[in-house]
Amino acid sequence: MNTNTFFIEEINNLAQNDKELLVSMGEEMYHDQIDTLAKDIIEKQAKIILVAGPSSSGKTTTSNLIGKRIEANGLKCLSVSLDDFFLNRANTPLLPNGNYDYENITALDLPYFNQFINELYTQGYSLMPTYNFITGSRESKMKKVSIDDKTVVIIEGLHALNPTLLNKTDGIYRVYICPTSNFDYNNKTLFNFVQLRLLRRMLRDYLSRGRTIEKTIEGWQEVLDGEKKYIDPYKHLANFVVDSTHLYEPLIYSKYLTPLLKNSDTEKEIKEKLQNITKLDKKYIPKDSLLNEFAK
Repeated sequence: MNTNTFFIEEINNLAQNDKELLVSMGEEMYHDQIDTLAKDIIEKQAKIILVAGPSSSGKTTTSNLIGKRIEANGLKCLSVSLDDFFLNRANTPLLPNGNYDYENITALDLPYFNQFINELYTQGYSLMPTYNFITGSRESKMKKVSIDDKTVVIIEGLHALNPTLLNKTDGIYRVYICPTSNFDYNNKTLFNFVQLRLLRRMLRDYLSRGRTIEKTIEGWQEVLDGEKKYIDPYKHLANFVVDSTHLYEPLIYSKYLTPLLKNSDTEKEIKEKLQNITKLDKKYIPKDSLLNEFAK
């Protein structure tokens, strides 16, 4: 994967002079990739799109946007999130230290997932579960979904590229999404693309998943360890790689993450770095932006 570098000094300057232009540039960089990707999927007449990537890479929004591009070409789309196939928390595999191993593919209910896919393609419909991240369990009510010959199924999740996930192999197109750009300040890397995902995850977990900043930081190394074991080995299978970095996103974290940071060493270090970045209000984030996954 190619790594780009964005310079905070230039971003700050543009934010102070034309916030709308900065946001527009950031969104355009991302959406141009989605347009190219969707065109390739349609040309190859793929029937199943697998969208994978590490935590906080923007898989959900990317999958939705791919679906909209495909539907604009007269096809139908069914979006499936692997997160909804998590086992109940009580049945989730454990790490040696006793923490839940959510990065392990066995944290998914693989038998039911394959039953779901097989039913879709044999009888045209199946029941799709919904996972509640607050309660750590599957909702009792399932949603009936159906497909036909004009439907493209988009499956997104951490393990979407893992060959053991799916026993169907025909008509598959694989996408890997992840931030791959760094942000530099004063000729030094302020936040690399891995740290950028931590910022995304901290804000998202606090705002929508009932998790404290401290807990997110505490579990981050386990997340990275799991990605190295269960996600990285399959990146090379992707037909297309999307860089989900948004030019203006550090400005959002400067405004909304900074007040949440307390006094641990990691939090103080992040807070000090964010002080070099101009603040940007969430009102500038477009409604269809990937950043809404993390800043709602």
